[in-house]
Amino acid sequence: MFSQHCDQIRDASIAAYPNEAAFLILADGECRQVNNCADDPTSTFRVSKRQMAAAHRRGLLAVVHSHPDYPQCPSEGDMRSQMAMGVPWGVIATDGVNATEITWFGDQVERQPLIGRGFVHGVTDCYSLIRDYYWLEQGIELPDFPRSWEWWRNGQDLYRDGVEQAGFEQIEAGDVRPGDMLWMQINSKVPSHGAIYMGGDLIMHHVTARRPVDHTRTSHRTPIHRWQSYITHYYRHREMT
Repeated sequence: MFSQHCDQIRDASIAAYPNEAAFLILADGECRQVNNCADDPTSTFRVSKRQMAAAHRRGLLAVVHSHPDYPQCPSEGDMRSQMAMGVPWGVIATDGVNATEITWFGDQVERQPLIGRGFVHGVTDCYSLIRDYYWLEQGIELPDFPRSWEWWRNGQDLYRDGVEQAGFEQIEAGDVRPGDMLWMQINSKVPSHGAIYMGGDLIMHHVTARRPVDHTRTSHRTPIHRWQSYITHYYRHREMT
């Protein structure tokens, strides 16, 4: 997306290090770097109301910001702000010398194929795969839930807190059929991983990596028996009952 602006964003993000750089991509073709007026610009960014209002008047298409010394995946706050604004957001990571490619996120971004996508927390992780499966294969839109890296270790309970809002009802293991969702509890006190039962004793899932970004850790199908000891719950969406 917006590939014509990538070099500008990369160079400016490196130059702004150790502060976060912020950019607004506008309908007239400009990618405008704006002042980061956050109290601590090394750990977050904030765009003034005046600059944001001007961007909306001109037609705001996307927001991009850099992550100094942090991977190119959204934070919980990034996800929450993107969902509120309703335009694509991009994150680029930099160490002040080099910079990554831009990671785009938000429902306005084209969804990747279900199988073979790399792991990016909050963008293409286990819950993202579940959301995309239900939308692409079942025509069911699930809500997204802003989440921090390793939320299962930090007091969040993503699956249990969101299951009713997302429209699921618990079922017995013996009633599972293709398209149902299952939860696993892996080295955590809460269900920390989700998968889709595909039938034929296969599940589709995207296992969490040791790092928040790992493009070698891809989504795939695998026999359910390899994961049976971790499974805690089975669910069916109300629109599939």
